[in-house]
Amino acid sequence: MTSTLKATFLFAIISFTVSIAQAQNAALTHVFPQVVDGVVSDGSVFTSRLMIANSGVSPATCQVSLFGIAPERLSGAASVTVQPSSFETITTRGEDVIGTGYARVDCSQPVVASLTYSIPLGIATVPSAPVASVVLIPMVLNGRYRYGIAIANDNDETQVVVSLFDSGATSQVYTIPLQPKSQYVKFLDEIFDVPTAGLGTLRIGAVPGGGPGNFHITALLFDQSSFTNVVPAIIR
Repeated sequence: MTSTLKATFLFAIISFTVSIAQAQNAALTHVFPQVVDGVVSDGSVFTSRLMIANSGVSPATCQVSLFGIAPERLSGAASVTVQPSSFETITTRGEDVIGTGYARVDCSQPVVASLTYSIPLGIATVPSAPVASVVLIPMVLNGRYRYGIAIANDNDETQVVVSLFDSGATSQVYTIPLQPKSQYVKFLDEIFDVPTAGLGTLRIGAVPGGGPGNFHITALLFDQSSFTNVVPAIIR
């Protein structure tokens, strides 16, 4: 298994100490930068379940679109109608060879949506990733923690983002080209030379002229035994 694929699997797990640090808001569109589905070589099964809740007074019609992973992965229809004060779920099948991509949920009226990963050792739930053009992620560096990011370019044009990692003593820059309707998943130490002590800041921003100038991002922290999600601070 390649290091990139390992990072993708690890991010998909998000695992067992996950906590949602902000209240979820109702919106017409929700983007989840990472969806995982399928069976790995040891027989372990990974699935992703979308939950869509409607707090409105009229039914909401919602369409789920998958990118980088086939829509046939879904166990049922990609379109659902959510009645007022109710919810619906859409789940992947977990039958084919493991695959990953990102998902977008478009609804006729604002809804709240979340994504739950079911993995061999448990389950974890994450909120949708808001749209951003510049984000900031603070980090504690101790040689044990690993930080990971998943970025989705939900635009129809090629998007370029620049990541700046600043650990106080040094700054490092890396350019990430994103094709239309694609994702990027990496651990930070696969991109930069990360110090083993101190504090660091990861700043990610769209390059002027590099497409519509926005993206969706989710981050995680892995401490060698468990994961938790990290909420990026949206600058704009």
